[in-house]
Amino acid sequence: MRRLLVAAVSALLLAFSSLAVAQGLQTGVITGIVQSNDNLSLPGVTVTVASPSLQGMRTAVTDVNGVYLIRGLPAGIYTVGFDLSAFQPGRRENVALPLGGATEVNIVMSLANRTEVVNVTAEAPSPVATVSSGATFTKTQLDLLPVGRTPAHIADLAPGLTSDTPNTGQVTISGATAFDNVFMINGVDINDNLFGTAHNLFIEDAIQETNILTGGISAEWGRFSGGVVNMITKSGGNTFTGSFRENFANPTWIDETPRQHAAGIKNPDLLSKSYEGTFGGPLVKDGLWFFSAGRYEPSDTNLTFILSDQAAIRHDVNKRGELKFTGTPAQGHTIYGDYTNNSTEQNNRYSLNSNSLDPSVLISETQPNSLFVTNYSGVLKNQYFATAQYSQKKFAFEGAGGTNTAITASPIRTRGLTPGIAANLLYAAPFFSALDPETRDNHQVTASVSRLLSGKRSGTHDLKGGFEYYRSTRTGGNSQSATNYVFQADYLQSGGKPVYDAQGVPIPVWTPGVSRVQNWIPTIGAVININTTSFFAQDRWIAKPRLSVDLGVRLEIVRSNATGDIVTVDTNKAMPRLGVAYDLQGAGKTVLQATFGTYSGKYSEAQFASNTDVGNPSRVTYGYTGPAGQGRDFAPAFNVANYGTIISAAFPTANIFVADGVRSPSVAEFTLGIARELGGKGYFKVTYQYRNWYDFLEDTIQLSNGIVHVNQKGVNVGDLTKVIYTNLTSAPNVDRMYQSLVFQNTYRFRNNVSFGAHWTLQLKNEGNSNAEAANQPGLTSRFGDYPEILGPALDRYQPYGRLADYQRSKLRVYGTYTVGVGSRYGAVDISPLWRLDSGQSFSYFASLYPLSTVELARNPGYPVNDINSLTSYDLYFGDRGTGQFKGFGLLDLAATYSVPVFKSLKPWIKVEFYNLLNNNKLIKWDTTVTADPNSPKDANGLPTGYIQGANFGKAVQDNQFPQPIPGTNGGRLFRMAFGVRF
Repeated sequence: MRRLLVAAVSALLLAFSSLAVAQGLQTGVITGIVQSNDNLSLPGVTVTVASPSLQGMRTAVTDVNGVYLIRGLPAGIYTVGFDLSAFQPGRRENVALPLGGATEVNIVMSLANRTEVVNVTAEAPSPVATVSSGATFTKTQLDLLPVGRTPAHIADLAPGLTSDTPNTGQVTISGATAFDNVFMINGVDINDNLFGTAHNLFIEDAIQETNILTGGISAEWGRFSGGVVNMITKSGGNTFTGSFRENFANPTWIDETPRQHAAGIKNPDLLSKSYEGTFGGPLVKDGLWFFSAGRYEPSDTNLTFILSDQAAIRHDVNKRGELKFTGTPAQGHTIYGDYTNNSTEQNNRYSLNSNSLDPSVLISETQPNSLFVTNYSGVLKNQYFATAQYSQKKFAFEGAGGTNTAITASPIRTRGLTPGIAANLLYAAPFFSALDPETRDNHQVTASVSRLLSGKRSGTHDLKGGFEYYRSTRTGGNSQSATNYVFQADYLQSGGKPVYDAQGVPIPVWTPGVSRVQNWIPTIGAVININTTSFFAQDRWIAKPRLSVDLGVRLEIVRSNATGDIVTVDTNKAMPRLGVAYDLQGAGKTVLQATFGTYSGKYSEAQFASNTDVGNPSRVTYGYTGPAGQGRDFAPAFNVANYGTIISAAFPTANIFVADGVRSPSVAEFTLGIARELGGKGYFKVTYQYRNWYDFLEDTIQLSNGIVHVNQKGVNVGDLTKVIYTNLTSAPNVDRMYQSLVFQNTYRFRNNVSFGAHWTLQLKNEGNSNAEAANQPGLTSRFGDYPEILGPALDRYQPYGRLADYQRSKLRVYGTYTVGVGSRYGAVDISPLWRLDSGQSFSYFASLYPLSTVELARNPGYPVNDINSLTSYDLYFGDRGTGQFKGFGLLDLAATYSVPVFKSLKPWIKVEFYNLLNNNKLIKWDTTVTADPNSPKDANGLPTGYIQGANFGKAVQDNQFPQPIPGTNGGRLFRMAFGVRF
């Protein structure tokens, strides 16, 4: 059946050829319609495009409908010429083509014996010319604005997404989970395999353009349910160009937060410098170009710890280099190859996350990282446009974690059962193990073919088709500590703060029936490969000069294999994509747009390796039955014989299974928008977006699955219920839904004054499962788990409401004002940015509250290892997201002075202020609550009231104040850089 399906799809793609690389569009299209003065189509017009970004020139001839299309063009500024015998030649200069986008240049040509000037009727900016939602930013724009320079920071400038994410470096696009996006550089997927963050496989000064897609995305793109952040680096040119940049940063240039002030913490005076350089040019003009870039950064970061006046300095050394060659061996045929290396050494970094209580959790590690890609594109037989690409990305953790294997050197995690103490705070020792190295790699092969077919009655069809083979590979056992033990105990406190021992570590309190230990049993060196083979077909049909329709479908065929010849997924899924654009006035100035499509999320190892040992160690959690005590020198607490009760266990290869045909979570999307070009100086666009998720991947734990006796890896656990991962299709089920309105506007008032603004208004961002948390992508819910016991109380375990990334409003207003100071003295560019974010939501819940006697009495026969008096879950009070944090506004400012010295040689200096007005408003706070045992009980025997913790409503972390840059704590931040370009 599979072979038949693949053969059928292959035949379909041969019949319906394609435009561009199947995943990762790095080139764009210039297209349009040519007409005569009497509004008749003009076939046979020769259209020529030229650009400093293009080797040589490209030509096309208009079809019977007067339509032309020139593919495979790198982003840049173009000149477009039109020639036809007996007609006046036409010419259009300064035509901007965005990365992976389409620019329309329509023209009305006059007879040669008439005196009228050729009239270019429309040059639609990308937001007007395309049905996709999102934004594009050029290097020139970003160089002047006060914005961060990483992919996530640049993306945060776009509408339709937020940086309210579980982990730094992520974004949530159009209501999706933060780990389910695609970051690309030069056509290569640079995502971390688990968290969806972008590896730093770029040099910031080399990034030419960034394109963010948030909705209405065509069938060329796949493996996400959120969106795409697509970047491309420079390629050189027919002239030698280059740059040098030195960046300066210092912790003392960041104002301390109120929490730091209260604790007497001062940011240290540590000047850090980073260096970037680029150089490129011709080896053979219009034949072979080269481009090179490098970056070196030793940096120091001030680390703080929760509820502590302790601090530490994190020291990183990062080295990056890029080398790219672009050649045109024959007219219309282009080949390029690119290699980028990114090597990082980190000393004194958090071993797990910033929920750390003391410096004992810090580690040092190295992270080798590299990218290679080679690409071909060319015109075949003057009718077809073909592309082919191969790429690979490599990444590894080396030395990441602890090295002391003595059980007394095990890390400790809080349980949060003591009033005033939050759950999952980390202390005592490093998490993870340096003895268990890990790799996260991928490689891709893509290809496509395209053709333009035309007919007077049928219109013009831009037919596209292609395929992508993507392999994601992960190795490692994911040891949780060097000792293979993680203890769970709250700490001794006084006045709401930890009491520390002589080594500055919180003193653990060992309580029988409360304290626990997790025994992790990894398989070091385990490997999984998840292979996704995708085919797509796309038809952009210009039915009439004012109506275009995009019809597409994408098919993904997914299969995996892991150590032990274990298959975790074997499935396929087809996803339709439809887009319609209608020109209301016939001049390309006001366009009505609508799209419908489905997207299938990535097949991440975080979700689709559950029945393997890869990154998924076996675990037995034991309850403490020894004497009460406290301290890390309390010997009974570190004697595993005193942990006599098995609370829960998971042996992936023994009791965890995956249902046949299981798929990744998917989302159906509808958008409706209207875009208006504003006199060639800008545009205004309004888009409504609706998304609804389905096919959630859940672990079902039910007696009907069966019972297995587990005696593996030297541990005789006993009976466990089979866990089966499947897509829930019937109620009760996971829900997730998103609706928004996005308003976008850009306008250039004068040559020296530009303006941009957008407002994302979330109408709904709701559900009953966040599906992720810090360092935990792809979390499952309680749906399908022990339905006889938990089913009647699902409103307490999985309530519906606003999700954690709900943010009612996100507003960005920015601009640039250029002030000339004379031709000899250059100019100053002043660029303000106003950021307004409404507050996030939070829920009231008690962490890991044990099952009630009423619930335990409903046990129909689950093994004691699964259900017992110590089994516990997060218990909610009220709907999800009923709490509301505070919103805030920040004003950023950048000023750049540049002066021409000789020809293109131009030194410059840039100063930036983030949070210029030093807004230190408390926008988040501790939300720890515990169940009130004296409150009334519901029908399930669960308490309905809660007790606020000692620190509820107070700041316990520095990220609970506005961050000047996402991921950076503090108040006002100052940065400075200088350099030279030529």
